[in-house]
Amino acid sequence: MWIVLVRLFTILFVLTLAACERKEVASQEEKGSEEPPGPARSPGLPGPAGSPGGTAIRFVDGECRQICTVACEANERILNAFALGPSGSFVFEDENRATFRPQRQGAPVRVVLACAHK
Repeated sequence: MWIVLVRLFTILFVLTLAACERKEVASQEEKGSEEPPGPARSPGLPGPAGSPGGTAIRFVDGECRQICTVACEANERILNAFALGPSGSFVFEDENRATFRPQRQGAPVRVVLACAHK
């Protein structure tokens, strides 16, 4: 009984210490001087061109009541796959296609893929 109380007290004490936030006032030396900024510099060299439209993540979703296959487009790959609702398992066929097997047949499961350009 006493061991449980001591452990509980120790846990509460550690959580209390972790929750305390210590704020320090920065001294003038840490702030630096408040002088006006120097002259503007010329811009640097341009960086390499990115892919058109930037990096896009596209989501593909659907409802599975039985074994179903979900896929990204041919020029995409799967970043992540997850199911909302009753659980099941994914089998990844290749980098842009997966098969979902629900744990219970007939129960609606929303399956979502996150796809990105290769």
